[in-house]
Amino acid sequence: MAKLKELPELDAERDVDLRRHWETVTANWWLPLAGLAAGIVIGYLISLGGAQVYKAKAVVYLGQPLSQGGVQVQSQATNPSTVRQIVTSEATIAAVARKVGLKPSQLRGHISTQAVTGNISRLGQNPLVAISVTGHLRAKVASAANQLASTVVNSPALAGYSKTKIQSLQLQVQTEKSALTALDRNIQAQQDALTGASGISTTDRLILLSQLNGFLQQRLTTVDQLTTNQQQLALAQDVEAPQITTRAVATKTTARSRRNTVLVAGLIGLLLGIVAALVYEPVLRAVRRQT
Repeated sequence: MAKLKELPELDAERDVDLRRHWETVTANWWLPLAGLAAGIVIGYLISLGGAQVYKAKAVVYLGQPLSQGGVQVQSQATNPSTVRQIVTSEATIAAVARKVGLKPSQLRGHISTQAVTGNISRLGQNPLVAISVTGHLRAKVASAANQLASTVVNSPALAGYSKTKIQSLQLQVQTEKSALTALDRNIQAQQDALTGASGISTTDRLILLSQLNGFLQQRLTTVDQLTTNQQQLALAQDVEAPQITTRAVATKTTARSRRNTVLVAGLIGLLLGIVAALVYEPVLRAVRRQT
């Protein structure tokens, strides 16, 4: 019976190949070292060449519209996506860019919005919304974020209802204050008449007293209405109306990590150096044969 042909040991061949590659790399050790050094230098230069980026964030409160009975009203102000639609519209970008001295292209694509976590939606609480702007000009980036926040809180889509309500309540408060001043004058006149008129009849005195009591009653009613409307005005201004919660201040943000850039570039240079060490001798022999 013929002998079976012995198969080569694959593990042995693999060990030989790895050993040969390792010896080739160690023989040309200067190539991986040069690649590593070149990668570190190039990565460092790239990190230095990156322009500084600034980020400014303003936070706005959208307001909570309420009906006359104090019931929450669903509107654009209760939808956080309204802010994104306003600040990213071309009309808003063009207007804000003109005000802060930027080109629209320097704002377009550099504006973002995000609802601030922490609100309890089941209680009907409107979330705060952060408006962020990034760019290379520190002062103008902060100014742009603040202008965008101001545009949002003054937008008719958000502030129209509350502005109308506030104006109406302010008019009522002013009218009631004027009425209260007039009543105080009438009350004082009635009191002066009662004090100075000693010779009037009992009937006339009773009439003056009745008028005085009527003025006093009107004053109490007016004071009560004024207090209620002042409270409603404060509610409309502090709760229903949108407002800027925090203004933006530009801070540095890392466009790329210098350490990571250097490490990645060094690793790439090392790998290229190893490849160069493996192909160095074959390429060198081929060049010599051609010459």
